[in-house]
Amino acid sequence: MARLTRHEILKEDRFMQTLEEIRDFYLARQKQLLLGIAGGALVALLLFGVSYYSAHQNEKAKDELSQALKIYHAPVTVPGQNPSSASDLSFQSSNEKLQKALVEFQKIIVNHSSGPVGKIAKYYAGLCLKELNKNGEAIALLEPLSKEKSDYGALALVALASVYESAGNLAKSTEVYQQIVNSGSPVAPKNVSLMHLAQLYEQENKSSEAAKIYQQVIKEFPGTSYTSDAEQKLKQISR
Repeated sequence: MARLTRHEILKEDRFMQTLEEIRDFYLARQKQLLLGIAGGALVALLLFGVSYYSAHQNEKAKDELSQALKIYHAPVTVPGQNPSSASDLSFQSSNEKLQKALVEFQKIIVNHSSGPVGKIAKYYAGLCLKELNKNGEAIALLEPLSKEKSDYGALALVALASVYESAGNLAKSTEVYQQIVNSGSPVAPKNVSLMHLAQLYEQENKSSEAAKIYQQVIKEFPGTSYTSDAEQKLKQISR
């Protein structure tokens, strides 16, 4: 499952960068602005106030997401084993960790549902729910996000396909993986998605459909390890 680092989150938020540039521009030229027309200066000041507040809220949301991700990626310690240092965050069970991370992601979703940080939180909350075997709740959370024509939507599609597969609904997982392949999103590389789609067809005993996908991999990705794997799979199917 794709994981996003804090650096990647900050890099994606172009709107946040624009707000920072507006604030810097205002601070560097506030004297000139205040000497201008009173109404114009007031508008500029109000715009700055809105921008500054939005920037502050976005930064706070990112900090909250960073903390939630820290919990999600924290190690699970063996009973009786101490963390590597006193400051390390760790949990005694995977369920304990996931429950704690889920609570933090859900808080972010409530406060920042429509923004980039909120969408990333929905994705990770979906992963938590899946790992906690709450597949119905995971699907309900991820499905609306998966309909977006964006990287967030592509991430949600991959997670959604995984949820359906773990729940034993191979037909639905196959359907979603076909959507992933058609989306062409760099978040879900086509060669990887095609191989997984073919394997799902095999699990459903649909050998002819699987063979077509393997042939597509060989044609579209010649000279790669995926080609070798696809060729081996084709030989196994034809036996």
